[in-house]
Amino acid sequence: MSTEPEPPEPADHASGGVRERAAGLVTAAAARAEGVTERLEAWTQAQRPHTSRGVLIGWFIRYRRADGQLYALLLAAYLFVTLLPAALAMASYADSDPGAAADNLIQRLHLKGATASLVREVLSGAGGHQLTATLIAIVSVVVFGLGIGRTLQLVFGRVWGIPPQRSALVDNIRYFLWLMVFLLGCLLYVLEVSLLKSAANWVEWALAPFWLVGIAGFLAWTPVYLLHGRVTARQALPGAILCTVCLIGMRALSSIKLASSLNWYAKYYGGIGIVMAIFFWLVIATTILIVTSALSPAYAARHAEPATGDHP
Repeated sequence: MSTEPEPPEPADHASGGVRERAAGLVTAAAARAEGVTERLEAWTQAQRPHTSRGVLIGWFIRYRRADGQLYALLLAAYLFVTLLPAALAMASYADSDPGAAADNLIQRLHLKGATASLVREVLSGAGGHQLTATLIAIVSVVVFGLGIGRTLQLVFGRVWGIPPQRSALVDNIRYFLWLMVFLLGCLLYVLEVSLLKSAANWVEWALAPFWLVGIAGFLAWTPVYLLHGRVTARQALPGAILCTVCLIGMRALSSIKLASSLNWYAKYYGGIGIVMAIFFWLVIATTILIVTSALSPAYAARHAEPATGDHP
């Protein structure tokens, strides 16, 4: 007795055909993407470092190589737990008013209502407990402060392609000295704000050029010092100048955007929202620092290679 084979189920046949077509489309898309990637890499490698395109590409590659966003977050965290307590402690001694730092921020950002009250509540604690705030600031600087210099050294080493030297004791001394210079600059700024609180606005504007030169010089000196002089201040200057300009823009923008950020975070998160907004702006500042630091080696490569000759 013969049995006829059962016909294939139409549903299975149709679903198999759909899967095959989908797999074909995925394979073709992957092949096209790979081809585009290869052409892009070939075009990138063909750009000479001494050209404007080469500088921009080198800038981007060095930033990617430095894991910029990761180190920006790490650097912001270190600054948050060291700079903020230290600045509040300095402000508490620079002014007899415990809420002077908070009142200055409220006045500069034109904060009102609940946000102003929360800012005053968050930032005024150090002025009322000077000794405790100072001890906390000192402990934070001792425990976390050296991490700032270490993070910056890793970032600069990556963007410049310079391997770190293995000398923990010497590096730790350099991290500490760099931190002392940085905190000294913060102290000078806190004292200026306190002393010029009742002065005319033109005095602050007259001192602004000195601060700009000082900030640019400090930013140019930092990679030279942390990399043990394996780069020069002249090589690091382009990134330092660009970073200074960007920080000026951020400072001007903060009077508008930082106020709205504080209002928004305070509305939904209360007092902790003020802390979140401050940390968010620290992340922006550290991102600017790392992005601009990657410009200097790309710009240095432009002048290191002659306009003629074969590109390696």
